[in-house]
Amino acid sequence: MADTDLTAEQQKLRDDAQATFRRVQFALQMKHPDQALRMLTPLLDRLQKSAQEEPDCLPDRLDFTDPAQAYLYLNAHPDVDPNAVKPTVAPYTDAYGIHSALLYALGRYEDAAAAIDNALRFNTADAGLYLERAMSHEAMGDFDAVERDIEAAWPLIIIATDLARYHAFRANVLVTQGKYELAAAHYAVYEDFDPDDIYADPHAELHELAHASGRGHRLAHLSSAEAAQRLKRAGENYGPSKLAVDTMQELLNDTLNAGKFDDARYVAAGLWAITHFDGWKTLLDKLDELASLSADERRDRANEFLAKAAQDDPNAASGDDAPDAADGTGEKDGDANA
Repeated sequence: MADTDLTAEQQKLRDDAQATFRRVQFALQMKHPDQALRMLTPLLDRLQKSAQEEPDCLPDRLDFTDPAQAYLYLNAHPDVDPNAVKPTVAPYTDAYGIHSALLYALGRYEDAAAAIDNALRFNTADAGLYLERAMSHEAMGDFDAVERDIEAAWPLIIIATDLARYHAFRANVLVTQGKYELAAAHYAVYEDFDPDDIYADPHAELHELAHASGRGHRLAHLSSAEAAQRLKRAGENYGPSKLAVDTMQELLNDTLNAGKFDDARYVAAGLWAITHFDGWKTLLDKLDELASLSADERRDRANEFLAKAAQDDPNAASGDDAPDAADGTGEKDGDANA
């Protein structure tokens, strides 16, 4: 449903929501989460009412905040008719996501998790929502719930920093289970997906784990390549799921064929970040080289490159395998404390 199909009242709700989000974000930047929550509450009341009325109360109404989420949802639910899925009037995903962040900042972790539940009613394809809920459950000390959250998130992860967060949460879960070797491996590969350490400090975590577990140098200085192989042998997740990679490739092809080359470059950059497959980096360079060509020429050249890359190595760009190592036996690692 396009914005032109909205009633004046529905359009006003959307406009008011965006204005509220801007004010709330400013209050958060000024470190006033309590004030931000007071600003958001009237909008939440309006959204609760909207969610109980048509069209948003209908089961075919969903609120994806990114085209990739819609692709993920449809690929995960192949029986769903794409033409039957319609967008909601109200921005529930953003509103409840912000609500959760405010509640978390105020130390109301159970309420923060419940706010994510509200968002998931309208968007089950956003891996970030599950990871945000995991953060609240971790703060509550409920690591069983953390594990459920991150394993629900993993198949949907299409952003490199979300993969890094997955590894950090997974490591923390494994520490509570006494599986220190595997926990260290997850910490050690964190920077493969978040080299700027936005969400965690894996080096500090590794040193702390090495000290706490009595394993010293062996864990504190574990390389990411060795750790990735340890995860692979143990049957642990390392990179993105096949669903995520296949979905991103589909989105890439569609954006190229539509002549949306800036969008295609963004998707290719995302694929490179989560897979480290050199073919995606080469495609990025190719797209930059083709910038001076016409849209049709760029599309044809890019599609030729994709076809050739698939012929050269059809399996290199998909799946969740860790980097290969010399021992590649497929035998699973045990853990001394498993």
